[in-house]
Formats: sequence, structure tokens, C-alpha cells
Amino acid sequence: MTRRTIPALICCCLLCGCAQERIIDRINIIQSIGVDKEGETIKISASLPSYIKGAREQASPITAESNVTYGIFTALTAKSSQPIEVGQMRTLVLSEPFAREAIDEFAEIINRESIKSSNATIVVTKQNVNSIIADSSKKPPFYLSELIEHNMKQGNTPKTNYHSFLNQYYGEGQDLYLPVINRDNGLLQMDGICVYKGNELKLWLTAEEGLYLKLLTDKALTGEYDFKLGPQEMYSLIILRGKRKVAIAHDGKTKISLRLSIALREIPKAINVQKQADLQKVKEQIETKLSSEITALLTRLQKNKVDPVGFGEYYRWQHRTFNANRFYNKIYPNQVFEVKTKIIITYSGVGQ
Repeated sequence: MTRRTIPALICCCLLCGCAQERIIDRINIIQSIGVDKEGETIKISASLPSYIKGAREQASPITAESNVTYGIFTALTAKSSQPIEVGQMRTLVLSEPFAREAIDEFAEIINRESIKSSNATIVVTKQNVNSIIADSSKKPPFYLSELIEHNMKQGNTPKTNYHSFLNQYYGEGQDLYLPVINRDNGLLQMDGICVYKGNELKLWLTAEEGLYLKLLTDKALTGEYDFKLGPQEMYSLIILRGKRKVAIAHDGKTKISLRLSIALREIPKAINVQKQADLQKVKEQIETKLSSEITALLTRLQKNKVDPVGFGEYYRWQHRTFNANRFYNKIYPNQVFEVKTKIIITYSGVGQ
């Protein structure tokens, strides 16, 4: 089997074009698919609901493997009592080996297929793909996709989908990144971000770094943030909304301004937010902490020669003389980052 055929099955999973009508309780609608690669063998796990007298329940996942890509679907069909339908597939989970070895063929194949309208989310796991799909199958239908969607809307995971995947992979000025999902104590959870440089999976970001990346990339600046300034100084807050401004000078000096509206959940007991001086102190501590951590992330990305933030895109918008090779060889390695965060406390309902 050639490497080119390895990811071909995934484009089939994402196809959502026109098809004949089917009665919903007479088909198996695939919700999520996990793909792994062991040597020359492709392994797939598919999660699907069952419909019994109008009620929708989760069925056990179907698993199959093959040395021929399209043989996977023959195996899936052989194990299904009803026709397989992939038009509503919402989530694709890639194992780390597959994500490392086959991202280029995967991107090439799905790009040339008629799947432009798909909003399926692509995530990566460091753990066993089959166990991720099996765990989600024990939950209500669409649990996995709703978990990911919730964390993108309200949590600390940057928003990604099929469209952002192709734009980042084929476009100039931003490197590809994908959310990571793992299990912790038997529970599925979003667990950071993986970042590519071309076809190489280059860097893993923590869940906290995922929030910083989200604040630098998403349109909706939301999330949850916890940090300590000392053994007894715990801060917890919700980022409700915000605005971002990025300016890059010709010499690469980069100014990033964040204006965030937050709600406090927890602050040190010694602080009384009813006092203006204490409230100002809280604001300054949060501003300093966020600015420092975001700057540290940017420095780490720069040292690893990856640009998931899309500074190349910002530079192209602001300067007509953009050249990708020149920017990433000359300007990006020498960028100096200045991050300023402005906090607006809209709610301080902490116990005082």
C-alpha cells in the first residue's frame, strides 16, 4: 500500500454531498471516527447512534482494519446491520502516529474532494484512538463533538475546523495547529494543542498555552484562567469577551494589545474587592500575569520556528512588500514582542 492511499478513507468520512433520502432508523449515521496507523495497517473506529422507536441511543463502536484504504468501508459494512451514512460525521480523531506520518497526503486528498461545506472538527490524541471513540460511545449521542464545541466556545481551546485546517496548511503566513484530546482518570478532556511546521508535527502546547493561543487567534476571546502568585494566593476568573490589536513594524517589533472583560471567581482572602485599591491591585496582577505568560509562549513558538498565531498574515496585511521566505528567515526570528493586557472586571461575585 502506498502512503498516498493511507488518508484517503478520511475524505470519504467527511463527504457530505447530495445523496438519496434514507429513513433515519434504517441507516447507521457515523458521528465520529478515529484513525490509527500501525505499520502498513490502518485501523478505524466509528461511533454511531441507534434509533429505537424514535429514541436515539449510542451503540457500541464499529472497528475495522485493512491494508487497503477502501477495504476499511467494506469491513465496516460487513459489521453493520444497516447501510453506513457519513454525511453527519462531526469529529475525526487522529492518532499521534497517523498525525505525524500522513498529514501531507491527508491534506492533499481532502482538498481535492468536494467537501468544502464540511465543518467536521479534526483533533489529535496521544492515546489509543479506539479507547477515545469507545469512551464517547458510552455517552449520549454527539457527546464528543459537543465536548469539543463547548471548549471552543467557552473554554480554552482555539476554534478550528475543516476550513481552518486547509487554510493553515496550504496558505502562507500561518502554521497549522490542531486541538488535542486525551483521557484523564477515565474522562475525556481537551488537552492542549499540537503545532505543525509544514508536514512535521513540531510542538505540543499545554492546555494553558492553548488559552494564550486562543486569545491571540480567535475572534471570540473567551476562556477560563486560574493561576497562583504564592502558596495562598489563588486567582480564578472567566474571560467573557475581549478585543485584540496586533501591529508589526517593518523591523519586526510587534505590539499586541488585549482588552479583556472578566468575571472573578476566586481571589486571595486578604483582598477586599469592595476597596478600590484592592480591586486595582487585582487588575494589575492579572494584567501582568497574562502579559508575561503570553510573551513566554510567543518566545517559545519563535524559538521552535513555528507561527500558529499567523504573524506572517498580519505582516502581509500591514506591509505590501511581504515575502514568506524573507519574513520567516529574516524577520520572524528577530521579532520583539510587547504584550499589553487591559482587564475590565465586569463582575466580582467572589465570596467576601
